[in-house]
Amino acid sequence: MGKLQIWQKTRETLSMKVSFSFPNAKTAIVGIGAAVMLALNAALPAAAAASHTDLQEVEFVSDDGAHPNPERGFYLSAKHPLQDLKRRELRDAFAQDYRLLYVRIDLSGYKSRPLPDGFLRKLSRGFAAARNEGVKLIVRPVYNYPRGETDYQAAQDAPLEIVLKHIEQLSAVMRENADVIAFIQAGYIGAWGEWHTSSNDLTSPDKRRRIMDAIIGSAPPERSVQFRYPPYIEEWLASRGAASDNAGIGFHNDCFLASDMDVGTYSEDAQKREEQRDAMARLSARGPFGGETCNPLADPDPSPRSECADILREGARFGLTYLNAGYYRPLFYDRWEAGGCLDDVRNSMGYRLSLLSLKYPRVVEGGETTRIALTIANTGWAPPYNPKQFRLVLKNRESGAVLEFGGVNADPRAWLPGSESEVSIDLRIDDSVPPGTYEVYLALRDGAPTLAADPRYSVRFANADRADLGQEWDADIAAFRTGATIEVAE
Repeated sequence: MGKLQIWQKTRETLSMKVSFSFPNAKTAIVGIGAAVMLALNAALPAAAAASHTDLQEVEFVSDDGAHPNPERGFYLSAKHPLQDLKRRELRDAFAQDYRLLYVRIDLSGYKSRPLPDGFLRKLSRGFAAARNEGVKLIVRPVYNYPRGETDYQAAQDAPLEIVLKHIEQLSAVMRENADVIAFIQAGYIGAWGEWHTSSNDLTSPDKRRRIMDAIIGSAPPERSVQFRYPPYIEEWLASRGAASDNAGIGFHNDCFLASDMDVGTYSEDAQKREEQRDAMARLSARGPFGGETCNPLADPDPSPRSECADILREGARFGLTYLNAGYYRPLFYDRWEAGGCLDDVRNSMGYRLSLLSLKYPRVVEGGETTRIALTIANTGWAPPYNPKQFRLVLKNRESGAVLEFGGVNADPRAWLPGSESEVSIDLRIDDSVPPGTYEVYLALRDGAPTLAADPRYSVRFANADRADLGQEWDADIAAFRTGATIEVAE
């Protein structure tokens, strides 16, 4: 599946055939996985799975808790550029429940020359710092960063050939560190890298297209690139036709809700503006939308949309995944808090995944194939845009050994807002699995092998703890205890 081919019918059924094999040396590994072999099974033979009779069912209750989760929610803007990123700043952000930081790649010293190897190594160290502290980054390469919204006219970017060279050079370091990149904002052109007021005419059609092609082509294949202006996005997608379906394109609006035109983001013509807004709303099914608010007075006709009704309506319409927590707070965030909707905004941004029900066999014999069926809902404003690994975790009630079955081929990127998805897993437990009673847990891990075992990057399901039913979030293994048990018979 292409990274943007995630739009599907609202309710979908994914059927998987999964075989598990445990070498004797690994049958009691705690907190790690066991060897897994799996294949997507679109139409299972009648004999492939055990009978559906005697299945147990357990249901779950969603909650309204503010669960910090990777790649979504309010973000902080880093005080230092990526090459100088401080672990203390990242650590403090994580402690405050932020899982996203926006960070610029400061290219201001290289407007006329290639990037030296030492600079690229500093970027790698910045990414490593994020990885060590459990956060992900929104990255934007820039040649300038004016301090205010009125002194940007003299900002300088770089000539086209230098920009293309820098894009090529940054490709390797971004691909090597894609695991801790949440989203890439295109950058490079104009003031703040926002694709206006270019000192080198980089927004002219030919130069703009060459830069867009280069950025998209050089980006990590599993990550999206967000561009600032709807007309440029629409033009690029139209020029590629069906080929654009696989392109990692998203939209960032750095004047979200600030005026009718979002301070130059959309057309001055009302009809054209609404067409552009519709196009960006549709795009969010395939590519991420996020950004920040800005100063409405930068618009000739300031008319901010700052009430609760505005953010709740437009957050849902555009599939808002992230928003700057530190910009123009009094006009927007403080009003949302006063209006009683700030918690709703915080909980709704990006994905919000709740387990609804689980059907499972009470007893499993070694070597037998059994079926487990799960229903999961996404009540957030957007799907998860980056790869995730759905995992089944069994914990031996007597020994405490944890067996984690990885790689189930459910693709959470297909779990669209407002959808309920059914995941059917056919599970074969090898004879070497020790008999006993196993508690069933469910987990959603990061899709990158480098982060899959790090609980800080696992998704916390939006489900209530119910002690009477044995249902609770286990922070130690970053998985939800379902209250279900499976007996592995001798």
